[in-house]
Amino acid sequence: MTRLLFAGDFHWQAGSAHMIAEYVRAAPALACEVALAGPLCRMDDQVPDLLPVVDDLAWGTHLVLVFEGRQFLDEKQLELCERFPRERRIVLDPDAHWGKHTVLGPDDSAGAYGHEQWQQLYRQLSDLILQPRLGPLPDGARFFPYFAMPKPVRRPEHAAEYLPYELQYVGANWWRWDALTHLIEAARSARPPLTRLRAAGRWWSGDPHPDHLTATANRPGWLAERGVKVTGPVPFGQVLNQMAKAEITPVLARPLLAHQRLLTPRMFETIAAGTMPALPPELAYTADFYGEEITPFLLGHHPAEDLARLLRDATANRPRLGRIQDDLRRRFNYRRVLGQLLAFTD
Repeated sequence: MTRLLFAGDFHWQAGSAHMIAEYVRAAPALACEVALAGPLCRMDDQVPDLLPVVDDLAWGTHLVLVFEGRQFLDEKQLELCERFPRERRIVLDPDAHWGKHTVLGPDDSAGAYGHEQWQQLYRQLSDLILQPRLGPLPDGARFFPYFAMPKPVRRPEHAAEYLPYELQYVGANWWRWDALTHLIEAARSARPPLTRLRAAGRWWSGDPHPDHLTATANRPGWLAERGVKVTGPVPFGQVLNQMAKAEITPVLARPLLAHQRLLTPRMFETIAAGTMPALPPELAYTADFYGEEITPFLLGHHPAEDLARLLRDATANRPRLGRIQDDLRRRFNYRRVLGQLLAFTD
């Protein structure tokens, strides 16, 4: 039996913890097992209560290393990785550190590390580097979506006539302040204006993260002054139910990731929640991924008019969204995506 041990920097509010939880649920149908590699992970106090953690690395047949913003392995842990033969080690690169060094304003693909340091680390660990990139892949990388479509919590056609919010965003402010505030201004300028607004997540108000001042910068009180209800992070496992409370949920991506044409969890979760997505122009590359039914949900150069149109045409838009939901569920359900990952272990 194949037993996949995942190693990474896992937090209960972050997307990867949710991905691994879905892999754990899908694994029995594929006659495999999935767990976290305790000696090789960084995790907060809540993750061990949410996901299976294995302390004995000999339990696993393959090691899957997930690198997001942080290089989480120290020298001793790098040596422990050698317990797995090189051909049984896989690097998952959802933030696209591998390949060309990309700089976009104050953000860059190397983060706090040098670009060459990322390349050396990946070369040291594995010959198999997987990226969820919809654009051309860099030399040495192969496509793997990593993220997938959770079980929908609501059919779009069955949305209540009245929902608590007209527009909301569920997720942390991680290089997303400008994108959200632009949409809030558009919502307030729409005719009629959207007035039931919410942002749920960290760093939308108050002090930014002390180690990531630029990525989490905000203007304290700005959202509240414009009638936006600001709440804390959504509990683990409740993201989709909370997203389903809104008519419209914008899909926002870190500008650097959008520039690199990467998939993100929200591109699936928003559809699974049955809430109407609003895709800003920088995410137009997702049209080929979603299909032609996504057209009404693409924002143009007049987002205030587009948001008003989405609400005005909701009755026609929701069946379209239902067909997108069905298509993604067929092509990118977790059982199928985990099966694709297992195919790399053959």
